Amino acid sequence: MIISTMEDDDDKVFMLNLYQDYYSLVRKTVYNITHEADNLEDLINNIFLKLIEKISLIRTLDSCKTAAYVVYTSRNAAINFIKHRDVKKKHGYYGADADFVEAIPGLEETIEDRIIHQEEIEEMGNAILRLPKKEKDLLYFKYFLEMDNGELAEILGIAPTSVREYLTRARKKAKKLMDKERNKHAE
Repeated sequence: MIISTMEDDDDKVFMLNLYQDYYSLVRKTVYNITHEADNLEDLINNIFLKLIEKISLIRTLDSCKTAAYVVYTSRNAAINFIKHRDVKKKHGYYGADADFVEAIPGLEETIEDRIIHQEEIEEMGNAILRLPKKEKDLLYFKYFLEMDNGELAEILGIAPTSVREYLTRARKKAKKLMDKERNKHAE
């Protein structure tokens, strides 16, 4: 322990007695705040290291004030530990062994897959832009603005029962335009 590295024998004896007298109080204080058994001994050792730095002050205190000082130091160290732990969780770095690909859907795609997907979206957008205004508006309102069939019928002035048929036709025309464009690029 760190006490053995101290030079002054009186300080060694004083800190050893302090450690023996207040170890259980420090342990209880820290555990009641952190509820962490894994890091408990490390925290206790850090607290006694801080107390070693204040040995000249602690020597001047009577037993009640010493107990209060030890508890106060323990409490602050435990609270700082919790704050630091929470910051680490918030901004934590997960090492190379952490497998994010499994945790987040869609990340297993390769870069090539993403590029191909982006190109398909662009092709679809270009095909939709070449559609007649009514069909273009119909697809835009349905898929971008997420309007229901009743709203579409009202806006476009068509029968509510005909909306599905108009959507099917518009999608087919857009697909034909996409296929036509692909064939043009393939040649």
